[in-house]
Amino acid sequence: MVNKIELFQKDAGLPTNKTKLASDADELIDLETKLAEILVPEEDRRNFTELYNLRRLSDLQELMPLVDWKRFFHAVAPFSTHNYLSSNPEILIVEIDFMRRITELLQSTDPRIITNYVLMRYSSSWSGEMGERYEDILQDFHRVMYGKQQKAPRWKDCTSQTMHRLQYATGAMYVRKAFDPASKNVTLEMIDDLQDVFHEILLNTDWMDEKTRATALDKAKQILPQIAYPDFILDDTKLDNHYSGLDVHDNEAYSDMLDKVGRWSIEYAFKRLTKPVDRTEFNFNAAVVNAYYSSTSNAIKFPAAILQAPFFHHTFPRSLNYGGIGAVIGHEITHGFDDQGRQFDGVGNLRDWWDEEVQKKFEDRTQCIIDQYAKIEVPGTGLKINGKLTQGENIADNGGIKQAYRAYKNYIRKHGEEKRVKGLEQYNNEQMFFLGYATVWCGHSTDDSMINLILTDPHSPQRYRVNQVLANQPEFAAAFKCEVGSPMNPTERCSVW
Repeated sequence: MVNKIELFQKDAGLPTNKTKLASDADELIDLETKLAEILVPEEDRRNFTELYNLRRLSDLQELMPLVDWKRFFHAVAPFSTHNYLSSNPEILIVEIDFMRRITELLQSTDPRIITNYVLMRYSSSWSGEMGERYEDILQDFHRVMYGKQQKAPRWKDCTSQTMHRLQYATGAMYVRKAFDPASKNVTLEMIDDLQDVFHEILLNTDWMDEKTRATALDKAKQILPQIAYPDFILDDTKLDNHYSGLDVHDNEAYSDMLDKVGRWSIEYAFKRLTKPVDRTEFNFNAAVVNAYYSSTSNAIKFPAAILQAPFFHHTFPRSLNYGGIGAVIGHEITHGFDDQGRQFDGVGNLRDWWDEEVQKKFEDRTQCIIDQYAKIEVPGTGLKINGKLTQGENIADNGGIKQAYRAYKNYIRKHGEEKRVKGLEQYNNEQMFFLGYATVWCGHSTDDSMINLILTDPHSPQRYRVNQVLANQPEFAAAFKCEVGSPMNPTERCSVW
């Protein structure tokens, strides 16, 4: 931080003093630490009912009087939304107490420190665009924080920035060049298979009462699959219409381009406030290797880029497809019924639809998962997995593999055994399914990067997304004939769904 402040001051033509800079940096770190301490920890932000605080826009002024909120919103919002803002609309404040705490903190902090903090934050947000000297300082930070030994090539940075800011345009480019349309239909068939299995699981869950089960089934049947990409991005006229108002030319300075795209994005976001919510809207980049569940729309989302090897290919043996993308599909379906997703109904409204006794049984089963993962110490880090922070993802991992395996067994019963894979003839269909699952989580992390992941990521480390999940599946132990009481065939297992 000292190096960045020193470089910033030199570029601004200001005098530098190492001792003073070190003191300023300590003040900024102290303020940043205090800001972190008044936030609710991530693992305690999982109850959406507690975080759902509806207020009016005018209430912000009372909660945090240091900011002239009317002036702020009229400055950043497009003129076309000013009437809407003047109507004093409802707003959602996730942490009301934080607004009070940050007001108290800022009132007790030297304005000079606040000014320095704002400048530091602003300059940090532009570190990647301020030239190689600033990039080198950022790289030093990444080396210490994540173990990243060298900067990414410039073309990767440019591609990443463009994908982030123009997701539909870059998604269209990717789909046209790299996506096989046949993958979409096969994926939809697999989603139907996985959903049928999950419906069966709900019907056979013995710890639910009939009313809660019926509501759960209704929600499961209303899950909205969104596959690959929205159709409009391949229609140039519709795509141009989406980006109407954004006028960028290749002879402009990079910073000017970013400024234009940033302003357009802010305007686009504010204008959406005046329009009805569209549950069917695709809001992801087709070129991103990821999958999502949206609790507020009860939708599962699979961008085109994840419908590729090693997760999936329509020519792969179904054992690998069900073990790969099938487990991911099941993972996202299960998110609708994890500790967070279960708080929403079939159309994405926050609503408590659980019988009190059934909820207690769900929490007991969830606690088993929390405790199980919290016992795992990750080598090279001196840390254990945060079972509370990772509970939702762990529930989804365990539920997803169970659904995918049952769906694959249904496929075999319907279509017959698959031919063994050439070169891997020693593995039968069931074993290939589990190998396919494990393959998608292959990876390597430095100790520094792993420490950061354990402290901040709601996902467990990749090794345990394989080994702990499979240890919870008796079908894995049966497929590989694991000895009872061995690490992969324990006498005690955890399961929510």
